[in-house]
Amino acid sequence: MTQHSPAGIVDAAAGSTPLAPSPGGGKGTTSHRWVPVVLPPLVGLLTLGLTFLYWQSAESGARAKQEQNFQVAADQIAYNLKDRMATYEVVLRGVKGYFEGSERIDRAEFQAYVGALQLRETRPGLQGVSLVMQLPASALAAHLDDMRQRGFAQYTVRPEGAREVLAPITHIEPLEGNNLKALGFDVLTLPPAKEALDRARDTGELALSGQLTLLQNSSPGLVMYMPLYGAGVDTRAVHGRRAGLAGWVSAPFLLEDVIHGMSREFDADIGFRITDDTSAGAQTLLFSNVVHQAAVQGDAPSGLQARRVLELGGRRWVLQMSPLPAFAARFQDEGHHPVALMGTVLSLLLAWFTWILATGRERAVALARDMTAELRATRDDLESTLNAIPDLLFEVGLDGCIYHYRSARSEALAVPPEMFLGRLLRDVVPPEAAAGCHAALEAAHRTGYSAGHQYRLELQGTTHWFELSIARKESATSGDEPRFIALSRDITERKQAEARTHQLAYFDALTGLPNRRMLLDRMEHALRSAQQTAQVGAVLYIDLDNFKQINDARGHTLGDTLLMQVAQRLTQQLRPGDTVARLGGDEFVVLAHNVATDMEAAGRQALLVAEEIRTALEAPYTIDTHLYSTTGSIGITLFPKRGEGVEDLLREADTAMYRAKDLGRNRIRFYEAAMQADVQERLALEQDLKKAHALGQLAAFVQSQVDASGTVVGGELLMRWDHPTRGNVPPGRFIPIAEASGLILRMGDWMIQQACETLARLQAAGRELSLSVNVSERQFRQDDFVERVRHMLAHTGAHPANLILEVTESLLIEDLDDTIARMTEIVGLGVRFSIDDFGTGYSSLAYLKRLPLYELKIDKSFVDDTPDDPSDTAIVQSIISVASHLNLRVVAEGVETRAQADFLVASQCDCLQGYLFGRPEPLAAWLGRLTSPQ
Repeated sequence: MTQHSPAGIVDAAAGSTPLAPSPGGGKGTTSHRWVPVVLPPLVGLLTLGLTFLYWQSAESGARAKQEQNFQVAADQIAYNLKDRMATYEVVLRGVKGYFEGSERIDRAEFQAYVGALQLRETRPGLQGVSLVMQLPASALAAHLDDMRQRGFAQYTVRPEGAREVLAPITHIEPLEGNNLKALGFDVLTLPPAKEALDRARDTGELALSGQLTLLQNSSPGLVMYMPLYGAGVDTRAVHGRRAGLAGWVSAPFLLEDVIHGMSREFDADIGFRITDDTSAGAQTLLFSNVVHQAAVQGDAPSGLQARRVLELGGRRWVLQMSPLPAFAARFQDEGHHPVALMGTVLSLLLAWFTWILATGRERAVALARDMTAELRATRDDLESTLNAIPDLLFEVGLDGCIYHYRSARSEALAVPPEMFLGRLLRDVVPPEAAAGCHAALEAAHRTGYSAGHQYRLELQGTTHWFELSIARKESATSGDEPRFIALSRDITERKQAEARTHQLAYFDALTGLPNRRMLLDRMEHALRSAQQTAQVGAVLYIDLDNFKQINDARGHTLGDTLLMQVAQRLTQQLRPGDTVARLGGDEFVVLAHNVATDMEAAGRQALLVAEEIRTALEAPYTIDTHLYSTTGSIGITLFPKRGEGVEDLLREADTAMYRAKDLGRNRIRFYEAAMQADVQERLALEQDLKKAHALGQLAAFVQSQVDASGTVVGGELLMRWDHPTRGNVPPGRFIPIAEASGLILRMGDWMIQQACETLARLQAAGRELSLSVNVSERQFRQDDFVERVRHMLAHTGAHPANLILEVTESLLIEDLDDTIARMTEIVGLGVRFSIDDFGTGYSSLAYLKRLPLYELKIDKSFVDDTPDDPSDTAIVQSIISVASHLNLRVVAEGVETRAQADFLVASQCDCLQGYLFGRPEPLAAWLGRLTSPQ
């Protein structure tokens, strides 16, 4: 069988004679050639232009009318609302005048005055009018007696509690129903009300409160306050107004009821919302009559919006208005649209008819010529195209029989393509591939085309992927057996590239675990599934403890090996369907699906999973015949939670993990909402701490150390932080933040510098006293720490023997040999070392023998219960005894009673330090006292 060519498809066209114009018609055609080119477009453009001008004019008029009516309606709403608030102010000013004109407010008179105003009938939404009297705490008893004598036997001021100034509601009308709940309530206990009260008092003008909960019906509402001053008070200055304040007259109201009461004054087809925009960056929604906020933020019909700002009682209200669909419907006069459409259609028909008349004969001649040329070009192009296609092209029957083939890459096949002719597809491809090919044939038979079916073949020992596209070949004679053209394309390289791209995009290159991108995708699915099935899942955020030390000390190659082993252990702990991912560095995340059906059970189950992971990570790691140890700090958060996405869950688990590290590492911690607030507070404190030194907020204090006779022999330098708004920040709060952020390095150097300068001044005054300075682990392990100490001693001239550096036992846990070497080098300068808080941490007699120490400090926790507590007494005596045998000086911290001091002196304690002998005081004052002439 020979190879077929599509050239025969167009051969017949080559023998036909194209139509040509008669010789006699050429001159006339040429002279009028411009007519079909110019006349039809000209006619069409002219008629379309007239149609467009008509439509544009009608459309602009409708829009202008709608916008004008909307702006008028918006102005009316803003004006009426402001006018209603002004009427409330008038009411309050009237009550204020009534107060100022009366020596004593009688309840019956007040009731008659307010009742005559008919507030509820004439001013819907206004809950009443009340008097709020200001009185000091000393006048509370007299006030209660007075009110009870007026007939309010059960009257009391609420809420209870001691306050310097009170502002109870003493009169309220109408005095019935829910208004009785407000009588006697101290308005100053409500922060929004207090702000308005203070503003009214200081300005002497009406003050409107922010949104608060009204006592009458526990609904959100607003209150207007007008200040009342005593007779003869000078109210021209703020201090005069504050001194002469007698109270306030107030009017609580529900804005929603106010709006409903004014509904007849508003356009019902205008949607609007009212927000309190007084505080910068914070808006409070006061009222809205629209379902969706977008309706007043740009998605309103016709795009119309209006914004009005009302300044009411010292507060800034913003009205945002937009027309509702019913408003726009009033102006929808669509009569011009059909007219414009009809004009457009007629214009096009007229242009088309003009063109038909002008181009009849020329089109017939050109069509014949173009068809002949197109057939020849198609034949040649099809031939070259088929020769260039690198894919296998087959003609097959519905049963899969191969009739023809064509290919430029026959060498890729395992057998010559001629061997395929006359055979069925199931005979030349594997059964699983043949089934897919027949399914593609059936689909092409039904729909005319099938594409995208992929199948795999083993060719010459290598796996190849092919993509099959099949199109039904239309037969010229009805009833013929259907034939199909099948195109088989080799997509092996594409499949390999897709696999590599997918691996790089969604998996970690080192461990092969899912990366952050895939984790987020799976978390999205898990979150949606949990919300739909009412199942609870968990996210576990794992960070390896001390991995950086191993990585830095042993190299990144070993660190990478350790990370791969960690990944293997985590994978082994997974349940079916769960995910473990590596986010980067030494951070891993475990996503657990369907842990339980409720939060409590899920918390217990997640804790068990986390404990299994923590235990698995604790086991030593064998790398190159050496054992290495690391642990994991784990933070847990559960989902789903209302309004939280996957990024929120990761942040919560990360925050909980860092809290686990703060608690000592190798811990498990659940996320709590307070953690985020603590993180934000720590961040703000860190930012303030960065500026504290430059602003002079940090100060050095000294607490004296005395001997057995009570003589001052030295002191301990302590850092204090006096913040302008936070006040005195405790060291226990800001020192850990300084440690974590690295600020402790600069702060620690400054404290040692202060100690050296103080020692030099003491020496100049003839006083040989010692000063102790706390040194953090991070500061101690600085590469140039020894050189810094040497420079400060040389620069100040202080005697090194009088400088004592205090370190904690935690310094001795890691790299003891390096610690001993560095301490020995510093001791070589003449400086002495002390172990602070001895006995509370890594207490070991072994390191006491090896370290070049001078002093031990007994922690306050042991001193507190001596000599009454036998256990603490025995511990203190043991520490003193051990120190005595090792020739170490002992300082007892936290000595606060004479009994403690007597016990410590009797036990041969060398030095005492505590509130009994003096509280920490500023360094300058302490130095001045010791160096001044006696």
